[in-house]
Amino acid sequence: MRRTTLAFTASSLFLAMAALVGACSAAHEDEDAAEGSEQGLASNIHVLTSKNDAARTGANLREKALTTSSVKATTFGKLFMRPVDGQIYAQPLYVGGVNGKNVVYVATEHNSVYAFDADDVRANAPPLWTRNVGPAVPASDTGCSLLAPEVGITATPVIDLAAKTIWFTARTKEAGKYIHRLHALDIATGAPRAGSPVAITAQAPGNGDGSVSGVITLDPLRSMQRPGLLKVGNRIYLGFASLCDISPYHGWVLAYDATTLQQKAVHITTPNGGEGGIWNGGVGLNADENGDIYYPAGDVYPANPNATPFNGANNFGNSIVRLKDTGSALQVVTSFTPFDTRVWSPRDLSLGNNGGILIPGTQLYIANDKRGVAFVVDRNAMGGTADQDAQIVQKFQGTARGMWGGAAYYKKGAGGLYYLWGAGDRLKAYTFDGARFLTPAAANASTLIGYPGGQLSISADAEVAGTAVLWTVRGKRTSPGLASSGGPGVLQAFDANDVTRELWTSDAKPSDNLGNIAKFAPPTIANGRVFVGTASNQLVVYGLLAGNPAPDAGPSADAGAPDAPVTPDAGPAPTWTQLYAQYFGPGTPGHCSGTGGCHTNMRGGFKCGTTKATCYQGMVDAGLIDTTNGAASSIGIVGQSPLAWLGGGMPLDNDAPNPAAAAAVQSWVAAGAKND
Repeated sequence: MRRTTLAFTASSLFLAMAALVGACSAAHEDEDAAEGSEQGLASNIHVLTSKNDAARTGANLREKALTTSSVKATTFGKLFMRPVDGQIYAQPLYVGGVNGKNVVYVATEHNSVYAFDADDVRANAPPLWTRNVGPAVPASDTGCSLLAPEVGITATPVIDLAAKTIWFTARTKEAGKYIHRLHALDIATGAPRAGSPVAITAQAPGNGDGSVSGVITLDPLRSMQRPGLLKVGNRIYLGFASLCDISPYHGWVLAYDATTLQQKAVHITTPNGGEGGIWNGGVGLNADENGDIYYPAGDVYPANPNATPFNGANNFGNSIVRLKDTGSALQVVTSFTPFDTRVWSPRDLSLGNNGGILIPGTQLYIANDKRGVAFVVDRNAMGGTADQDAQIVQKFQGTARGMWGGAAYYKKGAGGLYYLWGAGDRLKAYTFDGARFLTPAAANASTLIGYPGGQLSISADAEVAGTAVLWTVRGKRTSPGLASSGGPGVLQAFDANDVTRELWTSDAKPSDNLGNIAKFAPPTIANGRVFVGTASNQLVVYGLLAGNPAPDAGPSADAGAPDAPVTPDAGPAPTWTQLYAQYFGPGTPGHCSGTGGCHTNMRGGFKCGTTKATCYQGMVDAGLIDTTNGAASSIGIVGQSPLAWLGGGMPLDNDAPNPAAAAAVQSWVAAGAKND
């Protein structure tokens, strides 16, 4: 059998074309490298950063296996779990084709990073590698119970395919001292890169909280690196806030050389005041196509409460800010501060709770505050502060209360859909017409949820009808108030084009139970799998149940001599028994090396299994056979079939055109695609 394993060179070419945003382009694929790859061995799908991309849309638009038809109770569910040594607050990341395997990376509050084979469904499969980077900080030391019992790796790491490296930050307590470090590991082995790790420190001039002789120093105990890491070109960017708003603290953005791990630039939000933390509910800082950085900051107060202007004079708390990295400094380009900041910020109702999104195809940026208000600004001219916020593009009540952990956006044509599920509210989808968000939103009226709201992600095959699924991880609690734990949780799937339609829920069957949710941690969807980090010290993995057929119970109707070969150009259409014997069963060109694992680069895939019954059912489950209208089955449509002879990219054993096989399959489909 001829097998092609995806190497990093193809992905490196992709990154070279988009070098400015580097590894922030997540869930991408290189079509040329994808051809001939086998799904379980060398995927070309990757999720490399918080919320999938540098815009932080939360969308993987290259998902072909999971659709609104395949995600249902009979075909989708929990596949396996992986125990880890701590809570998983960081979003799992996914790389296809690491030494011939698809790998999911998990970071824990116990300061460990794990690499798991994403396709190994064995109950006790060990990690490919794991590395612990030191003792985590006890929650009791921080004075904050909202993240307990320990604080270690909390922010979502970032991965670069060309560098084959994962970067992350960890908090440790060593000999009574508190230390933040930036780490870089080889994604294939877990070995540290040269110069890794490096201690994170920072200083900036200012007379605000904690200033000593006109200098403010990042406090290693009070400061918290919460937003997902951002990689742009050869720079790693880190955002800092605090735990539980225990002063003194400030918001920081720190820039590091990705290769040497040397600090290159520092930005502080409130040098002449206090607070202004950048935490984003865990969502990473944003970056645009120019490499400029965006953040929304939280609560703020100035040293002089009567000082004016409140913003624009080195005080960027409760603001949306755009930064330019000049090489040695992070320069403020433009910013926006709500006009009523002095009213709402002291009440802990500021920005910064769920990050923001750079709306694809536009010059707009949207972020929400803890009141549930959505602010849409022109990223080139945010306008500072103006009465009633009249200078910005749009302002509307997005949710009844705040939302923590990030919204999601699905681009469709010149517009798209913007999803929110706030605490004390219902799931909502706002239509964006290319210029403004239309109100009111479409809403799912069935479930009113509590804090922290729903953590949202999207999977779709671009804009192909019937492929867009909105995924959410949410707690079962109904109170909108803050809580130290998210408690028992639920994974749910909705039709992304109609959020009133629930497709699936983990609550439907006990075997699909999720466990306790980790606050602000969205699910990761890649290559037919849904990966959820939990506070139950487990990675829980869901997917198509047909992708893991039960072993054969013994001899079946397939045993014995094969049926007579099919002659497609004469006589009646072949039966399924004949097709399986000649083209799909063990030893045939279409059986994918006897494993029964076939897939396509066009429209999802299927698992053929080792009997004609499981093979047929695998095609049904993948949506390739329509049991209600067999003649319309996509297994016989050029460009939609996973069979090479019908224009797809498989099977691996025989990816050359086979007109006789194509004619036989199409003849069988035309006759109704019956299981005969």
